[in-house]
Amino acid sequence: MLSINKKINRFPWFYGWTVVGTVCLTNFTAVVFFNPILGVFSSDLEYEFGWSRASVAAAISIGSVAAAAASPITGWVVDRWGGRWVLTVASLLISFVLFYLIDLKYLWQLYLAYAIGRGLSMAAVSNVGFVVVNNWFIAKRSTAVGVVAVSQRIGMALLPLYIATVITITGNWRTGWLALGLVVLIFGVFPPAMFVKRRPEDIGLVADGVEHNENTQDQAKNSLDRDFSLNDAVHTRAYWLIGMTIAIAMFTGGSINFHQIPYLMDKGFSSTSAALVVMVYSFVGAIGAILGGYIADKITARKTMVLSFLVMSVGPLLLLNTDSLSFAMIYAVVYGLFFGSSFALSQAIYADYFGRTSLGVIRGSFQPVQLILNAAGPFFTGLWVDYFGSYTVPFFIFSGCMLLAAFLLLIATYPQQRV
Repeated sequence: MLSINKKINRFPWFYGWTVVGTVCLTNFTAVVFFNPILGVFSSDLEYEFGWSRASVAAAISIGSVAAAAASPITGWVVDRWGGRWVLTVASLLISFVLFYLIDLKYLWQLYLAYAIGRGLSMAAVSNVGFVVVNNWFIAKRSTAVGVVAVSQRIGMALLPLYIATVITITGNWRTGWLALGLVVLIFGVFPPAMFVKRRPEDIGLVADGVEHNENTQDQAKNSLDRDFSLNDAVHTRAYWLIGMTIAIAMFTGGSINFHQIPYLMDKGFSSTSAALVVMVYSFVGAIGAILGGYIADKITARKTMVLSFLVMSVGPLLLLNTDSLSFAMIYAVVYGLFFGSSFALSQAIYADYFGRTSLGVIRGSFQPVQLILNAAGPFFTGLWVDYFGSYTVPFFIFSGCMLLAAFLLLIATYPQQRV
């Protein structure tokens, strides 16, 4: 191990960026159980099995509840032992679940698969990956997290179109699950086992790759290098405001991400055209993640997220009034750009407020609430559409939720650490 660490120290670049690149691969594959992917399969499942849209969306809800239950545990594990084997084993299990879905026949099988697969992808791959990256950076934290968020935006851009194309070419939606399983097996299993390390201090390095003299130590403290325990964090107002801000954003974002493809298809778009809109939305989101991360490193994640939420409030209204591919692309660009920014920064903001040492358990402690709301959104939106046949009321609610999230974060001032 000592010889490996010496080799790492001789890298011509800061090894944290190797960790970032590796987590990009794992977080790209985590998208396989995100909402837009099931949205691609939704129409085929409804047609072949006669399932309602709400019953299909319930799989996302069940998976999110499973992730909510697992998040505090994975947060504690990654703080104590690091994310290397969490990422590796979780990715391997996800690939097995995707292969299991090839023989899907019953609704309970879909629910079981999503309970395991989505639980792992959200709690043990996506979340752990962001914690790992946060542990390697302070001054460049938002930029590094933004780069990782790009990988998820790229996954959400490419994988729905990839799956829609595979299904169109083969004429069989079951091959879509096979294609996804192979993606996870290739990109999600071996890279983290080989390259992920817990923290720079574990291998003789320092955060950001910069040796801290007395001046830079003071600068780090002034640039949000805090170190709260979970007990310290829960006694601050910011902990609760940030938690509810992200919960509201996940309720809204999860609903739109799942329903945008079925909604566009209801409006007369083909599956590939709807997937193309999501691809543009996700690619623009990747730009938003990088841009938001860069700006946040200058003016803080908090201020950048407030701006993002304000602009995002327009997104559901644009989608509601979409009547052509060109107008759908306007929605994709506007909403996608600022969704990408807010999503990336939501992965960095806990570290900005509460530091690195207990980051996993602090994030994980509130994630049950956030993921339950994330679970509820697609399901209750599906119920509304099944009964009333319209997305108008849900989309107006989503717009209001974004304004509320902006307000809550605006009043979530940075806490002083208890002495």
